[in-house]
Amino acid sequence: MISAADDFLIHQTPEPIRFAGTSDRRFYDRHFFTGHCREKKIFFLLGVGAYPNLGVIDAFASVATDRAQFTTRASRELGADRLDTAGIGPFGLEVLEGLRRLRFTGAASGHAVGLDLEWCAAAEPLAEPPLFSRVLARVMEQGTRMIQTGRYTGHLVVDGERHEVTPDTWWGARDRSWGVRSIGLEREPAGIAQAKKLGRERTPLWIWSPMQFEHRTVHFSLSEHADGRREVEVVRQAAELGSGTDAVELGEPEHELKFDPATRELLDGSSVSFRDLDGTRTTVRLTPLHRAYLRAGTGYGGPDPWRHGAYRGQNWVDSVSFDITDPAVTSVIGPTHVLCRMEASTGEIGFGTFETQVFGAYPRYGFVS
Repeated sequence: MISAADDFLIHQTPEPIRFAGTSDRRFYDRHFFTGHCREKKIFFLLGVGAYPNLGVIDAFASVATDRAQFTTRASRELGADRLDTAGIGPFGLEVLEGLRRLRFTGAASGHAVGLDLEWCAAAEPLAEPPLFSRVLARVMEQGTRMIQTGRYTGHLVVDGERHEVTPDTWWGARDRSWGVRSIGLEREPAGIAQAKKLGRERTPLWIWSPMQFEHRTVHFSLSEHADGRREVEVVRQAAELGSGTDAVELGEPEHELKFDPATRELLDGSSVSFRDLDGTRTTVRLTPLHRAYLRAGTGYGGPDPWRHGAYRGQNWVDSVSFDITDPAVTSVIGPTHVLCRMEASTGEIGFGTFETQVFGAYPRYGFVS
């Protein structure tokens, strides 16, 4: 299946670009964006993902306002050309300049969400540690993920209301990842791992946060067991855009968080800290401003039946909405991306998503089961 992508000098296997280096049906290649307005209660999540071994490419745009979260999603057959990221229902993604500028479009006519947004990088990308886990002899997760902050220009239409988007007040981050991950609708029959309930123990506390300040980006990420052991511990400062330098490792990430005991939602008064470039400890106070729910029809699970990689034929498109003022609704569409104002002890003021999940028992914050 030779395609236009094969004219680029980017091959990593002896086969055409259309064929992934593994036949694992869970292989994926995805863009994920978060974005917000500093002056309005608007917080959005965008995504485009290709699943070569499922023959599907899909996309979604989900916008949380002060009362509801509106999501439009679409899917089509992938076809032979992996460079073709247009015509996913109303959506399309263009890489205008690699690691610098991308354009996400979606016609508003007849749909809950429409947009024409250009994302421009504010810092160099940060590579997270490689993802890898195995159960018995099977690779369960293996991939690469990078984080990059930026600013948006264009417009956004949600529930019929148009918002002009300018880079001075519309900021956000992107999560670019690819590899093997347990996502994609086609499931295999249960085997020995399921029968014997084998698998990697899930860490109770998860934190993922690209912190975007005016003149720097700090990525803070932890995966921590109840006894304090950590599987992931990342706190890094991105290189300045175009500087030609590498990211800088900061150190000693810590957290002092407050949660609603019933919903486990992050509350005001939370903070994180780290050892900064000059050796002093910088504390960042987190003030939640707004929340976008990851499972509000975006394909990540929850009450909605659509999942990433699900085959829906050619040109499938659909819109859903969720009342995010109703606790009965929000309890089943979490976890949340919490948009926070981030006040550092250095005097810097930043903004960004603070994704936090607490699973099961974590006594430090009052959760016993």
